[in-house]
Amino acid sequence: MRRDNLVRMCETRDLDVAGTKPQLARSLLQWRDQRTSEFSSPSSAGTIRPPSTVHHRANGRRKTKSRSQSNTPPVLLRPHRIHQDEPRTPPLSDENTTQPEPELELDLESLGLEDREIPPDKLTKLEKIGSGGFKDVFIGKFKGRRVAIAEFRDQLNSMDIKELKLLGGFDHPNIVRFLGVSIPENTRETPVMIVSELCSNGDLFDYIRNVPAPSLKKVLNIMLDIARGMEYLHMRKPSVIHRDCKSSNILITSRGTAKIADFGLAKVKQSTRSMVRSLVGTVNWQAPELWHAHPKYNHKVDVFSCAMVYWEMFQWHVPSKKFPWEGMNEHAIYDIVGAKRQRPSITGLRKQWCPDIIDLLERMWAHDPNDRPTMSEVVKELERIAA
Repeated sequence: MRRDNLVRMCETRDLDVAGTKPQLARSLLQWRDQRTSEFSSPSSAGTIRPPSTVHHRANGRRKTKSRSQSNTPPVLLRPHRIHQDEPRTPPLSDENTTQPEPELELDLESLGLEDREIPPDKLTKLEKIGSGGFKDVFIGKFKGRRVAIAEFRDQLNSMDIKELKLLGGFDHPNIVRFLGVSIPENTRETPVMIVSELCSNGDLFDYIRNVPAPSLKKVLNIMLDIARGMEYLHMRKPSVIHRDCKSSNILITSRGTAKIADFGLAKVKQSTRSMVRSLVGTVNWQAPELWHAHPKYNHKVDVFSCAMVYWEMFQWHVPSKKFPWEGMNEHAIYDIVGAKRQRPSITGLRKQWCPDIIDLLERMWAHDPNDRPTMSEVVKELERIAA
């Protein structure tokens, strides 16, 4: 491999990028071996082939009761660990810096969140339902209602601060609703907690695998929910690029509404003409223009990733569910998607779903970002098809 490829791989894993090619390769192998010892199978920005993605996962997930009149029962919630059968966003410090950040002071007034502070004694933590990145997620209670509580494992870094600032400004039915933040007296002993609405049907990754394939209308509604949420982010002033759109970052409410979550990697874009330069995301859903040591990209990376999520939804009726490029490592994905410009198979999908939807999918994952529609255009097309 070329040295710049090794540097890029080290950057996505928070490893030191100084050194010769053999030194960088050794660092990556050590990182892999460490991760292998932590999990039952290797884990990186690449993929893992699971023993099964069809059956309910072990670990004793519990279903939650819903007061909704929906006929679809809530699916099993996330386990007490990260999914072992899906690729995960590589841990990144802000904008690929490799040095640990100093502890940051959380000033709610400067973030415009002074009215969103929740005293820790007003929160009740119940069962743990998930882990990911640098947070553990619990079901909790606040003012008599069930909520989701995300608890930071370590001290806040600048990316966490940016996420909090973004969450406080969002107001859309297809974005997970932020309720407040709880800051203890001593953050070294008690973690900072983000409180948000509870989406009792878990994430879309699980929903596809645990709920029988719904009607075309229902699938279109979920697709529209995702597109409208992304359109809202892109049309804000300043606009926001999510940069990590994938099925595990889309939550489903008790009524079956899809909401976009996890803004730890979101990027505020001040100008609609400028290009953003950084390397983030999860490679299975990622646009190929991101695969450079110093990538330049715009909102169209979210359009590409959204297409990959849609393709994943189109596997709903298949007994053996797949996510994009399941079983392939990141290098193979770089080759097949980037160099060979191939996309996941759509064989049979036009008959199963609707030719217009598949045509839209193919435009959304076009190799050239200029050939992809905007999220506003995706919304309009999906509305036309639904009508």
